[in-house]
Amino acid sequence: MTRKKMLTALVLACLSSGSMASAAEDAAAETQDTAQAVDSYDLPAVTVMGTRTPAPAPAAERAALPGGFQADQTTFGLMGDRDLMDVPYTAQSLTTKNFDTFAAPSGDVNQVLANVPSLRVGTSLIKTDFSARGMLANGSAMYLNNVPGFFIMAAGPVTNTIARADVMVGPAATLSGSVQSYNGPDGGQPVSVYLYTKRPEKGDFTRYRQTVGGYGHYGSYIDVNRSGLGDGTFGVRVYGEHSEGNFAVSGAGRQKNNIFIDVSRETPQSSTNLFGGYYKDRLRGTERRFNIQRTARQVPGAPDASRSYDDPNLMHSDWDGYQITLNHEQRINPTTKLFLNAGTNDMTNRRFIYWSQITIDGDGNLRGNRVWSQYFYLKSRYGQIGANHKFRTGAAEHDVTLAVDRSWRVQYNNTRRDNPNDHVTGNIYSGIIYRPSIYSYDISSSLGQKFQYQEMDTSVNLMDNVKIGKWNLLAAVTRRHGNYRGSAAGSQISDTQYAPTFGVTYAPTERLSVYGAYARSTTRGQVVGSGYDNEGAILPSVKVTQKELGVKYKFGNMYAALAYFDVNQPNYIDVATGASTKAYRLDGENRYRGVDLSITGMAAPKWNVFGGLQYLHARQQHTAGGTNDGLPTDSSAPWSAVVGLEYMPNEDWSITGRMNYVSRGTIIGSNRRELSVPSSAVFDLFASYRTKVGKTPVSLQASIYNVFDRSYWILQPGQGSKLLLSMPRTFMLSATFDL
Repeated sequence: MTRKKMLTALVLACLSSGSMASAAEDAAAETQDTAQAVDSYDLPAVTVMGTRTPAPAPAAERAALPGGFQADQTTFGLMGDRDLMDVPYTAQSLTTKNFDTFAAPSGDVNQVLANVPSLRVGTSLIKTDFSARGMLANGSAMYLNNVPGFFIMAAGPVTNTIARADVMVGPAATLSGSVQSYNGPDGGQPVSVYLYTKRPEKGDFTRYRQTVGGYGHYGSYIDVNRSGLGDGTFGVRVYGEHSEGNFAVSGAGRQKNNIFIDVSRETPQSSTNLFGGYYKDRLRGTERRFNIQRTARQVPGAPDASRSYDDPNLMHSDWDGYQITLNHEQRINPTTKLFLNAGTNDMTNRRFIYWSQITIDGDGNLRGNRVWSQYFYLKSRYGQIGANHKFRTGAAEHDVTLAVDRSWRVQYNNTRRDNPNDHVTGNIYSGIIYRPSIYSYDISSSLGQKFQYQEMDTSVNLMDNVKIGKWNLLAAVTRRHGNYRGSAAGSQISDTQYAPTFGVTYAPTERLSVYGAYARSTTRGQVVGSGYDNEGAILPSVKVTQKELGVKYKFGNMYAALAYFDVNQPNYIDVATGASTKAYRLDGENRYRGVDLSITGMAAPKWNVFGGLQYLHARQQHTAGGTNDGLPTDSSAPWSAVVGLEYMPNEDWSITGRMNYVSRGTIIGSNRRELSVPSSAVFDLFASYRTKVGKTPVSLQASIYNVFDRSYWILQPGQGSKLLLSMPRTFMLSATFDL
């Protein structure tokens, strides 16, 4: 063998594997007899590097932080999958454990979102309203499988379909692409909640769940999972619910029926998920919203939370609709992938309820309360395509995402109100009186479509996440062009807006990171909804700026995050135009500054904790004529906290307690009067036990919400002078069978 042939054989031996390695070994053996007759060469070491691109793990399989209540990875819009330590925002990934423990099957996701310290949730079953850092949020801030526009202030997600939720608070709306405008938070998104449905899992199972709770409320749930179908890459999961009965609130009740299917295909090159289904939801006697007159001298004490404040035989809200989402990711090579997110949603609501909310004075007397029939129909369509590419420039590792999305929504809203002389009267302590003529006003079943609003948005989104050593730099910009048309005369507009965001993270160690972030956006003004003289009008555009500084730290089996925030957001108010009429106007801006702290982990063997607290300094500024300058924002409270503690004596038992606290708050009355709202603290208790009945695994769970049965007011930031009444003590028992 010549030197040239021998050298070739040796190089092949270093660079090859499998069959090539075997061939090289044969070549090397051929040279053994002649090794003494040829010169030898010392070749430099050769390092062989390869990259394997496995299919991503299903959401339910994400690694959890100690304690199991949070995952160590999040998924947010253009950012995709990120380690919590690398995200320059306040972020929490709520695991399936949260939904299994805290979500009442007949309730909504607010029971789970209550675990996030920077969020405050309400109790209204006909509204999705909650707040983030003192700013209004609602169902429009929620995404279903990365698709926006499925939920609004009056319609939220179907709880039994959700497996996990990723919550991002702060200057990050730019990273979400097109977002819903109508019925959204005033002046932009203070939070983004990414909800992910239950996906097919490895292994086959059939689960049946039976629940009883409230006062005669029961539910039946089925969950069927099959994996390894077709060529072994397909999985199917079907789940549904039938529940009905009364709540702890006297006379109030709910009936829910739904069926959904989730089909997934996972290969090393691609992942595809198709989710869809139908739901029907009927509520009765569930009004818990109150509005305090601005002229009141005080906020009246909270009435009995177990009483109904509407007529269960009269008041109702009936929803039905379907949802479909499609998500696809195609991995071209180890550094490049393409993705698609799309969805469609149709929902219909027929209801007969109070016009807006129950208006009361400082003594609890009803003032000017009217009722209305409403027909509501919303169609929503969304599509997004994009590409992600990773590359290096010197020491910088780039992660670039480019996406284009298109959203289209149209809403029909037809309402009929009672006559002014037919108002509901009475007192929240002694009872509410319905004049007989009101009972003839429920014509919700016969109301037809009436156009109210249409929006069409096209966005181009670009993000670059650059890693240089211990530094992470994020820059993103969204260009959104929108066409909007309301029902009011002259309310058709078209505009183009740019929204940039920047973030930087420094991680001196794997357990410590510090970050800063900034975002600025100009958004189209709020569309005025039903119940106002200027219904259907589009208010002037507004500018929102958000800044945040924070630190994240892992110590032992614990994870903690501390953030300082500073947000300027426009202020919207109700302006009286008559004895029982009003208009919706823009008036100055609100500034929100504060600190929030979150912590989760394993405090000791068998003991897990989660929770945190928030300090908020929220003030009005630049109001018309300086009328309210320097005053607190409506329904703001300086302190709020959530504390959760779980004890697991063994792998079968779990006992969890949770307390949510809100300090004394303020509602602004007329003539700069500050009306005080007492503080509140509510305690919930949960227990679960796993056993077997014969050979059938069974999981038993008991839940008690509001253990001490306190009646108290819940502040509603961003909702003017509105308050929610707490829910009374509620019990729930459930048994889940793995058949």
